[in-house]
Amino acid sequence: MNKTDKNNYLIIDWGTSNFRAFLMSADHQLIQTHQESMGLLQVKNNNFAHALQTILQHWLIDYATLPVYMAGMVGSANGWHNIDYIQTPTNAQKLKQGAYSFTLPWGAAAVITPGVKHSLNPASFDVMRGEEVQILGLSKLTHQNNYMAILPGTHSKHVTVENGQIIDLKTYMTGELFAIITQHSILGKNLPPQQTSEQMFLKGVMQSTAGELTHLLFLARTHLLFNNINDEHIHEFISGLLIGHELQNIKGELMHFVGGESLCQRYLAASNALSIKAKMVDGDTCFLNGMAQLI
Repeated sequence: MNKTDKNNYLIIDWGTSNFRAFLMSADHQLIQTHQESMGLLQVKNNNFAHALQTILQHWLIDYATLPVYMAGMVGSANGWHNIDYIQTPTNAQKLKQGAYSFTLPWGAAAVITPGVKHSLNPASFDVMRGEEVQILGLSKLTHQNNYMAILPGTHSKHVTVENGQIIDLKTYMTGELFAIITQHSILGKNLPPQQTSEQMFLKGVMQSTAGELTHLLFLARTHLLFNNINDEHIHEFISGLLIGHELQNIKGELMHFVGGESLCQRYLAASNALSIKAKMVDGDTCFLNGMAQLI
């Protein structure tokens, strides 16, 4: 495999807190990766071109002419260029048509893919940026045109695909709520270092179906007061409550969890406890296969 093949290309996954680059071959095989904690929020004075050139300087010696394809929050209002969302129902062709093309300072062509918006009603929308690429990749990997997927994360995305098109999208702030509750509420104060406990996580999952979330969360306090949960397992119980609440209305067909192994395994354990049929698919593999369809 020739790294300097003129038909190779670069993929950039640039989010608010992290940066990842992938050198791809002309036949869409991964050659090399590079990752840094240089998220969009760390770029000074919106000088994204300089930041990108600095990060990739060790690659640009050999790959300066290769096209660069970007996805994620780099195309948001807080990113390099604010690319309009594509309305559902949508597919790879529509996303490709809505991409923004420009030339980088060193002369290479660059493309930023758009995100997706979904109308909940005439006055309300849901959105995603980057996850739609993983959905495209999942379609290719599973050879399915009809399925449901959950992409766990700070803002978990629930996506429905029918006839090869993204038709529905819902965002759940599960990850961010977990951080806020455990770091800034009474439930997380004065706790010892937390330890993993599948038993306490599943206890939270099963109790998540017993009422309203804001009421159930207080159980993390009362379980501690009455010695039903050890203080080093409070985070596990809260995690189970939040993830279980996110999943409680899912029924029927097989669910695909797309993302990193650690978080997806947690969702998979919760789905098993709630009798939800599910499988896990690697997020990076989906992302790279999705980007290949947008080249």
